[in-house]
Amino acid sequence: MQILLNGLIVGSAYSLMGIGFSLLYSTSRYFDLAYGIVALFSAYVTWSLLGAGQSFFVSVSIGVLAATLLGVLNYLLLYRVMVRRKSSPLVILVASFGVLTIYQNIAALIWGNSTKSLSLTDSIQKGYEFLGLIITPTQLTIAGVALVFLLLFEWFLQKTSFGMLLRAVGDNQDLTKVLGFPVEKLMIAVYVLGTFMSSLSASLIALEIGIRPTHGVFLVIKAFIAAIIGGLGSIRGALLGGLILGVVENLGIYSFGAQWQDTIAFVLLTVFLLVRPQGLFPKQSLFSFK
Repeated sequence: MQILLNGLIVGSAYSLMGIGFSLLYSTSRYFDLAYGIVALFSAYVTWSLLGAGQSFFVSVSIGVLAATLLGVLNYLLLYRVMVRRKSSPLVILVASFGVLTIYQNIAALIWGNSTKSLSLTDSIQKGYEFLGLIITPTQLTIAGVALVFLLLFEWFLQKTSFGMLLRAVGDNQDLTKVLGFPVEKLMIAVYVLGTFMSSLSASLIALEIGIRPTHGVFLVIKAFIAAIIGGLGSIRGALLGGLILGVVENLGIYSFGAQWQDTIAFVLLTVFLLVRPQGLFPKQSLFSFK
């Protein structure tokens, strides 16, 4: 039960990452490999501000906003230009790999290649015990923040008029454009929302595993696997896919060791691609929760 609890906590952060990935892919129809490294910049900015004496809340807020701005700039200066020039998804994929490589090296130059630890406080805090299970303040923060923003995300998409416009772009971008809606402006909002979710997730995950430049690849892989497990195009699927990935990883780490974490994730992905390639929730609208 403790392993299950730990897996669900980490999986909740994976869910945020997977939801942001599904949002961007399903509206743009291309894969952005720089998705993870952009999100990682939020954790690095957070770490730098914490070292300068800022509070954790202020540091995370500024870090997430900085990474969100970077993600939007990537879209405006690169991806939107390539889409306007009718570049194929494969060409955009290769370009995003170039962005990933550049940003990873920039992160290494600025912050170094060593792992940086991110923590809520300077002191070690005792965990809480409930029904024989132990949860640390860090884990409680990860689970609480992830749950709050998952609920806010659902409310925003389902109950607000602007959220409905974003749903329309995700469901049928061409029809939305024909009806006269500003699709390019809405795509900017999609990048704001998607990068915000991933950046917040990266900071939460960094509380558990720390940060280093290569974690950008780690994050985009987790987002991709969570989205594939749930079914590309389903927010509910990405949510459940992230939770499943977190639980399976923790079970595998307990059984085989932490060095097998990535292998376990890829084995899970392979199983789903062989047994259920369409994911848990196939043929769903991007924003379907039913």
